[in-house]
Amino acid sequence: MADLIWLHEGALRRTHPVFAAAAPGTAAIFVWDRARFAAGHVGARRQLFIAETLAELEIEIHEGDAAVLLPQLVAAHGANRLLVPASPDPAIIGQIATIRQAMPQVAVEQVEDTAFVTLPREPDLARFFRYWNKARKSALRPHGV
Repeated sequence: MADLIWLHEGALRRTHPVFAAAAPGTAAIFVWDRARFAAGHVGARRQLFIAETLAELEIEIHEGDAAVLLPQLVAAHGANRLLVPASPDPAIIGQIATIRQAMPQVAVEQVEDTAFVTLPREPDLARFFRYWNKARKSALRPHGV
């Protein structure tokens, strides 16, 4: 089974579980989607951070719409499974749905990551300050535990 990893900006690290879920030697790609960055209000500094991180990861970078490019890239790599880091981002979720429709013969699997912070109960997200006061104790410990 040939795999391909689609790494997005929510999972820019080699230690993400998506790499362990893939077969050894699996190619990883990133799609630089200017339209999605603009729609998500991703500023120049964040884009610079993403570009610098990608340079260190040494993965393939393609420019365009991920929903259009990924079926082509999957075919070019001869992959029959696309692994994607799970994301709560509605834009990424929408692209995954579009990709699944475009290539029903390919398994598109989302790989969950470990939580950055574990809280004893659901946080009150009405205000970040209240959330941070509850989360910082575990967030600042090694491994967030």
